[in-house]
Amino acid sequence: MAPGSPTPAAARLGAWFGWADAIEISQVLATPPGRAASEAARTESTYWASTELERLQAELASSFNHTELACESESISDGASLTELLVPYLQHFTQQQRVIESRTSAFRMRLRASLARASDELARLAQLDDYIERAMASPQLRAMAGLSALLETRARKHYAVDPLRWRARLCSDLQRLLRAELDQKLQPVLGLIEALSTHIPP
Repeated sequence: MAPGSPTPAAARLGAWFGWADAIEISQVLATPPGRAASEAARTESTYWASTELERLQAELASSFNHTELACESESISDGASLTELLVPYLQHFTQQQRVIESRTSAFRMRLRASLARASDELARLAQLDDYIERAMASPQLRAMAGLSALLETRARKHYAVDPLRWRARLCSDLQRLLRAELDQKLQPVLGLIEALSTHIPP
C-alpha cells in the first residue's frame, strides 16, 4: 500500500478484534451448516423484521423533532450567551443518540434471534454479527461523540449570520445528523434482513 493511502476497510475492521474474537469467529466459520432453512420460518421472520423496521424508523424520526427548539426568536434571549442557548439543543441531541443506540441494538438482537431460528446457516451469520457489533461498539461510540462538537460549530456559524433566526437552521442540521446516525446504525440490520429474505434453493 502506498504511503498516505487510506487504510483498507478490512484492515481497520481487523484491528478492532482481539485474538479471542478471532478464534471464536474462525470456529463459527469452520462450523459446517446443518439444519436447512425453514421457508415458513424465513417468511414469517422476514415479514416481522420488515414491519418492525418501518415502525422503528417512523418512531425515531418522530422523536427527532422538537417544535419548541425550532421556534424562531425576535430577540437575542435577554443577553444569554450562545453557549447557554445551546444547552437544550445539545441535550436533545445526545438524548436522541442514546435512544438510537438503545432501540437499534435491541432490534438487532431480536433480529439475530430470528435468524437463528430460521436455519443453522443464518444462525452462524447471527453469531458473526454479534461479534462484529461488540467489536465495533467502542470505535463507533468515539466517532458519534464528535457529532456534538460538529453541531456546536454549525450553531456558531448560523448565529454569526443571523442571531435572531439561527434556531431553525440548527434544528435542521440536528435532524440531518440524527437521521444520518440512524441510517448508519441500521446498515447491519438491513444486511441481516436481506440475508433472511433471500431464498437459497437447496
